[in-house]
Amino acid sequence: MMGHVLIVDALATNRICLKATLSTAFYEVSQASNARDALSICQTDAPDLVIFGANTVDMNVADLVRRLDRLCPSPAPPVMVILAQDDAPARLNALQAGVADVMAHPLEDEELFARLRALLRQRRLDSDLVMHVNTASSLGFAEDPVGFSGPERAAILSNDCELAKDLCARLTPLCRFDLTPACHKQASAVMTGPGKPDIALLHIDEADEHAGLRSLSILQAGAIGRDLRLIALSETCAPGRAAKLLDMGACDVVSMPSEDTVQDRELAFRMTLQMVRKKRADVLRGQLENGLQAAVLDPLTGLHNRRYAQVFLRRMVEDAKHEGQSCAVMIADLDHFKTVNDTYGHAAGDRVLVRTAAVMRDALPKGAMIARVGGEEFLIAVPDTTLADVRGLAGRLGRLVRETPVLHSESDNPLHVTVSIGATLVHAARSHLDNPDALIEQADKALYDSKSGGRDTVTVTLRPAA
Repeated sequence: MMGHVLIVDALATNRICLKATLSTAFYEVSQASNARDALSICQTDAPDLVIFGANTVDMNVADLVRRLDRLCPSPAPPVMVILAQDDAPARLNALQAGVADVMAHPLEDEELFARLRALLRQRRLDSDLVMHVNTASSLGFAEDPVGFSGPERAAILSNDCELAKDLCARLTPLCRFDLTPACHKQASAVMTGPGKPDIALLHIDEADEHAGLRSLSILQAGAIGRDLRLIALSETCAPGRAAKLLDMGACDVVSMPSEDTVQDRELAFRMTLQMVRKKRADVLRGQLENGLQAAVLDPLTGLHNRRYAQVFLRRMVEDAKHEGQSCAVMIADLDHFKTVNDTYGHAAGDRVLVRTAAVMRDALPKGAMIARVGGEEFLIAVPDTTLADVRGLAGRLGRLVRETPVLHSESDNPLHVTVSIGATLVHAARSHLDNPDALIEQADKALYDSKSGGRDTVTVTLRPAA
């Protein structure tokens, strides 16, 4: 099934005809003759989308949208209103009431299906983001995104630069974001340059359709389109036109407004709706990214944690086996760290950990990984390396830690600490590499030898052949 659609309309003929149309496109359809019955259906089987007929009189659409928001799991199903006839003020009123889209009788089936697909794509995107963020939150990883997003911007692109400027002038008093006019041939430069817009309004000129469609294709594809909301401004209402633009990636299709204040207000409001949806997706992505980072990063040092290190080791070992390369694992442990905590306090100990972590991380070769795997213990994985390189790297890490002072508030004299390192090197062609934990165990034994040998030393071993 394409999705579950709930039709709410007081006229049975409207419901029956619309159900027959949607059923041909494999939608699961429920019906209600009034809004209260519709809300009861939503309590037991929440639909993916609600189509609200203008003949429904027991509840206005604004109340229905608010109740759906409270009743249905987040995100609530979007609401499409079907007007008895095309009327610009009625369209604007419906959008301002909180509906996701508006159409009017007589309905063009192809456009109806395309608009439903666009609304369902957006809802599934929101649902996926909310689900992942909620999962991260339940595990204690999700955090609010940090940083200032900056001003909200929109670009208006047309074959006719004067028309783009005119639209900017008409819409600027109605929008709360910055508008920039441009020609279609400037599309890529506008989207990738400084002040990248959040929304692009693409005027598709009937006389030269190719340029507008090319801009739509370029901007919708790749990394540019991921964070960009595209609205097509169509010069013609030819059958199938809106459906084509929506299926090419436009988030909305609007007819070119005449010199009419209501139509300009509707276009500005539709742009605002897309801006709100874009910002909501940005916030959810930010929460998800922060949650994913929290899941694999040590909060004190910013290094990777044990969870990430285990995955990295498995991947490094598999790559070494496939490429026939050597790889190494090191374990570095700060010497007498308990004395630092006992003498200067845990705040000073934290400064030591942070500074030591930064020094070692910055000294690693490209492709290597360092993780904090214990209180004062660090695991370092080095792919595609040699015995000489491992010995040189371990010695350099020990020297850098030894020579780096750590300032703290308990004394004017900086702290100096040392680190013991145990390392093991293995060659994929000559050793058994199915168990990365064996490498950690051997590096740990080498670390024990370094500790037993007086600390502030390095021990490197070779993993024996299988």
